[in-house]
Amino acid sequence: MAKNPTGSGNERLPHPFSDLLAAASVPPQAEFLVHSVKVVCGRQTEMNCCCTAGARPGVYATEVNIQNITGQPAQVAKFFVPLINAGAVIGREPKFADPTKISQRTGELTTLPPLAATMDDCYHIAELLLGGPPSGESALTIGYLTIGSFFELAVSAVYTAPP
Repeated sequence: MAKNPTGSGNERLPHPFSDLLAAASVPPQAEFLVHSVKVVCGRQTEMNCCCTAGARPGVYATEVNIQNITGQPAQVAKFFVPLINAGAVIGREPKFADPTKISQRTGELTTLPPLAATMDDCYHIAELLLGGPPSGESALTIGYLTIGSFFELAVSAVYTAPP
């Protein structure tokens, strides 16, 4: 877990967290805590297996679990940075996926009650990328779900893949 101090509170957080947390209530002397979780979703076919990130043919899924482990409501900002989006490679070296140039729709702000938990899965990631519910099976999508809060969170991931 990376910790980035917020300093005097006068600095703006880097995009897209700055926009998502503009209205957040910040606890006194708070540090902004960031978690970054790798997400692999969708079908990798035989036909393009040599071109996308070394994923073997099969269907991949990721579930990211987030729990507020404090005794007070926690505002949680999330955004997804795709490296491969529906089979299209975006962030292979020397190129990169720049969160400052990704559509704002890949981010959201939610409030978790004390000890409450939520999850983000491949369906929800597809909703963020597409701007609406996905229809049918999607091609391989790989990226990072970045989660930030001024409150302590427990974050874990569950991955499923072909044997």
